[in-house]
Amino acid sequence: MTPGPDTAITTRNALRGGWPAASLTAGGVAVGQLVWAAATGAGLVAVLAASALAFTMVKLAGAGYLIFLGLRTLLPATRGGAERSEAVGVAGSGSAFLQGLVNNLLNPKCAAIFLSVFPQFVHPGDPPARLLLLGGLFALMTFTWLNIVGALLARAGRRFGGRLKRAADTVAGTVMIGLGLRVAVSR
Repeated sequence: MTPGPDTAITTRNALRGGWPAASLTAGGVAVGQLVWAAATGAGLVAVLAASALAFTMVKLAGAGYLIFLGLRTLLPATRGGAERSEAVGVAGSGSAFLQGLVNNLLNPKCAAIFLSVFPQFVHPGDPPARLLLLGGLFALMTFTWLNIVGALLARAGRRFGGRLKRAADTVAGTVMIGLGLRVAVSR
């Protein structure tokens, strides 16, 4: 529930494309978490953690993606034209889903969560299905939470109109840029 890149992109898409866009974004995030769970089970996350170069590449790609999305959100908002911009067609085009998926997969903190927290609940000799079940539950909780946040924000966006959307886009864009910069300089 701690706000981070997944919450920021869900907020952005909820205010731009309504609840359908927020739900698709949440679905992309959840699928990303399932990929992280499978990668952890296959040992790929451990390889990522052990390779400074691979980890840095994922980290910088994720930072760049967040900064890119932040700028795409912030610039139209500061010009007064962010009412519904590109996210109106988000629900039909699948781009909200892809934004959630890519955002999650390029977040090295997700790798850290799956590498440091999940193994505490899996013991040597446990079937791989146990880790996948834990990952599935984690993804389901995230999907549910982001849908609640998205539904509330979409409703607020409908009620308060363009000024709230512009203000929220300004905040969301700034937050995404800040998170991107923070990810880029984190160790």
